[in-house]
Amino acid sequence: MVTEIPQKDIEIQEGYVGNLTQEQEVKLRELWTKFFETCDQAADKGDPEAAARRKAAGGDLGGWDEKKSGPEGAGIPKDDAAKDELKAREEQAALDELLNQYGGAALRDTFWKFVKADNPDTDVLRFLRARKWDVSRAFAMMAGCMKWRLDNDVESLVENGDLGNASIEKFLDQQRSGKTYALGTTDNEQPICYIHVKKHLTWGQPGASMSKYVIYAMESFRLLMVPPNDKVVLLFDLTGFGLRNMDWNCILFIVKCLEAYYPESLGTLYIHNAPWIFSGIWKLLGPMLDPAVRSKVKFTKKPADIELVPKERLAAIMGGDNVKEFEFVEPVEGENAKVHDQEGRKRVEDAYMAHAKEYEDVTRKWIQTQGQDNDVVRQRDLLVKKLRLAYFEMDPYVRGLTVYHRNGVLDGQGIVTWEYEHKDGELFRHIVGKKYCAEALRMQIKDIEGGADPVEAEEKAEKQFHEVTEAPKDAARRAVDADTDKVQQHDAHAAKAIEAALAKDDKRDAEKKANGGAASITTQDVDSTDTSATAVHDDAGAGAGSKMSKTGGSIKKKTFSMGSKLKAVVSPNKA
Repeated sequence: MVTEIPQKDIEIQEGYVGNLTQEQEVKLRELWTKFFETCDQAADKGDPEAAARRKAAGGDLGGWDEKKSGPEGAGIPKDDAAKDELKAREEQAALDELLNQYGGAALRDTFWKFVKADNPDTDVLRFLRARKWDVSRAFAMMAGCMKWRLDNDVESLVENGDLGNASIEKFLDQQRSGKTYALGTTDNEQPICYIHVKKHLTWGQPGASMSKYVIYAMESFRLLMVPPNDKVVLLFDLTGFGLRNMDWNCILFIVKCLEAYYPESLGTLYIHNAPWIFSGIWKLLGPMLDPAVRSKVKFTKKPADIELVPKERLAAIMGGDNVKEFEFVEPVEGENAKVHDQEGRKRVEDAYMAHAKEYEDVTRKWIQTQGQDNDVVRQRDLLVKKLRLAYFEMDPYVRGLTVYHRNGVLDGQGIVTWEYEHKDGELFRHIVGKKYCAEALRMQIKDIEGGADPVEAEEKAEKQFHEVTEAPKDAARRAVDADTDKVQQHDAHAAKAIEAALAKDDKRDAEKKANGGAASITTQDVDSTDTSATAVHDDAGAGAGSKMSKTGGSIKKKTFSMGSKLKAVVSPNKA
């Protein structure tokens, strides 16, 4: 039996889109003004050769230095006021370097690549809140973030996906190990990201590889946040923690990312079941944290202490009722075919940037009219919807697939599906994103452009998607499955994968194990050393499929979270 968990109405806090004071809205317009002025004035600035040298050198990984194995080399003041002064100097320097090395055009381009499917105001407000509504400092911080993304070529990590990033030493091992993953949401629908620290060995991977994985994970977790939520919950599980797991460089890099490059993205940071040895570490680490981040840290010992996560959603390994485990589904050759379609990519990128230009023009009018022209406000709100929809259409051309696409959590059209399984076999399904998925946006845009009141159009779409739970998911799935070329490519690679996996068996035995086709493999005895390929197949008749993960062990078949799909997953240490 599957029990549907209804999507919750989230209360919008002050300082966020939809709940701004008059003063906060003025600050928002001031920051947009500063952004436009800088882009216009510095349009011809920049030193391409210097920028290229910066990227070739590996960029600035936020203070990562493999020669420094402890906090003493980080140069972070313990005094909060001193930390704030240091940040102000660093952010202003980053702004100057951004304009000198890359120029205003790069600032604009990188900003829109950073926004992706978000409401642009949502991301601008992050920097304003992080810098306590000081416009100059917020803009310098935003510019510093854009420079960091350029220096480290963040978009390439996103574009490569799991498949492309597999060439980075030990990159996929970070996911295969199960040390970090997202599984479910809190009561207020913030994604829960688990970090099992005992599975991380400080010297188990190159520092640069780890930092790239951290960036990639944060970019992937962004996909799991559905408006109006713009935060995640980090749950550090310190069960079994020892000094061999204390990776100072990694911890400091994560902290730097949360503070400077993904500001206001952290809801709560739980440190669970910390052993006594960690108390000494915390005495060093705590004072190094930004006060805003430090205020969100909560120490817990038992499931009830993790207040934001209902026990029925909390992973069983943490004492919760959810026995569903994260399993890494391996990437398959050809799954990122659209990323290499240059003609298609240009088409969707041009469409997205055309909407971005419209949004900029309307935002300039919004600034000029001081937000008092209701027609301009409505145009701006409508363009937010068009931008989000345009991004969903562009996403497969600019983003390689993540494990959350392959395991059915993400459909690529704005729907996020979580499942919780209990010991008694009862399954709970939680679908979020109905109001903001591609199908709902198309409906709203059509109604609004037809003359409907925007609020009524949103309410109509929301009501329809709440009444028919599966409707948005089915519609989104049809949009994804409509790409027959991609399906055919996956079919071809699936056949090759199965042939490789069963190469040691004779042909007749292989056919018997496959039970007549790729979509119904139930093999129990595949050698763990022969799982070098991944099979992904969409059955043409039933929309079913199976996936194999090469983590070693035996293949098991289970129901896929999209309902009619099946996935076969190789589970470690299960016979």
